[in-house]
Amino acid sequence: MTKFYQDYFWKNGLPIGIKQAIDAANGITYKLVSDPYYKRNSIEQYKDGKFSEIIYDSALLDFRSLKPANQMAWQKSYEEETDQKVICHIRNQDDRLILIEEYLYEKGRCYSCKTFAPQGPLLSFQHIFYQSPTTDSATHQKFHGVILFDCNHHPVLKKTYDLDLSGEFSNLLEEQWDMQNAH
Repeated sequence: MTKFYQDYFWKNGLPIGIKQAIDAANGITYKLVSDPYYKRNSIEQYKDGKFSEIIYDSALLDFRSLKPANQMAWQKSYEEETDQKVICHIRNQDDRLILIEEYLYEKGRCYSCKTFAPQGPLLSFQHIFYQSPTTDSATHQKFHGVILFDCNHHPVLKKTYDLDLSGEFSNLLEEQWDMQNAH
């Protein structure tokens, strides 16, 4: 029997369902689909019991592959650069284009990165945070780092960094893969 959930969170690069939906025909629900070995995973969104869209498919981007050891053979090439935007192609060890990244800049600092499949769909996005010395609670950031979101705005992972003298993220302080309490 297929289970539908009211929501989900990410843990170790895999989606986990929250609150099984009693009536999948009302409102927005999610169906988490995987093979028996969890090699391929996906999230389907339903609205009032009818399929709406694919939120995530690990065949296009497996979040578990974003651990640094898995990316050692990936190559990044810069395809377009302006003051406001940089577009990069990411290729795997077979020289196959696997991702397109679009970095957005403001006042010389990157604040966002969108990741697309080579075929065009948005797969995920990142918000980049810089700790602010201000005490203004509306704009104050408490850490230097990155939060990766799926295309449905659910956090997948959080990385906290030190800044080097040039203002770039240098030393990884913490990598958080359990986002159950971040939702």
